[in-house]
Amino acid sequence: MGRRRIAAIGDQPYSTGETAQLRTIGYRQALERAGLSVDESLIVSTPHFHRRLGAEAMRHLLALPEPPDAVFCYNDLLAIGAMHALADAGVRVPEDVAVIGVDGIQEGEYSSPTLTTIALDKTQIARTAVSTLVANIEGTAPPPADAKAPYQLLVRGSTRGAHEAR
Repeated sequence: MGRRRIAAIGDQPYSTGETAQLRTIGYRQALERAGLSVDESLIVSTPHFHRRLGAEAMRHLLALPEPPDAVFCYNDLLAIGAMHALADAGVRVPEDVAVIGVDGIQEGEYSSPTLTTIALDKTQIARTAVSTLVANIEGTAPPPADAKAPYQLLVRGSTRGAHEAR
């Protein structure tokens, strides 16, 4: 879409923030693959994934001398909060700033604009978690390993048409 200053909201650089840390790694890898350098000022940590914190992080990013033109939020609640802050500041989504989240929560279908998201297969995640728990209880668990679940990119209003508006 031609975006060059892509921010990330939701990093959690502490021991219990493993999911966020993996998303930060993915964010960095995606920028590198796109030939973009990582600007550390565009990575904003949040202690939790809540709308209010997404809005606060977005306000911080908008105060930078060079604000971002796109934002990757580590979950949909952060993204909805970020879009709220953008609207309050008179910044148009997706024309001025494109926004994407992760989770695929139903609220994103009803936000304005609707939220582009990476929808995770929560049914598969739940099945894997339950079978792992049962195997641990029964003492038959295999050695720890990473589990991967399917996902789907749902392109909606918070990014759709953004490249045409630029």
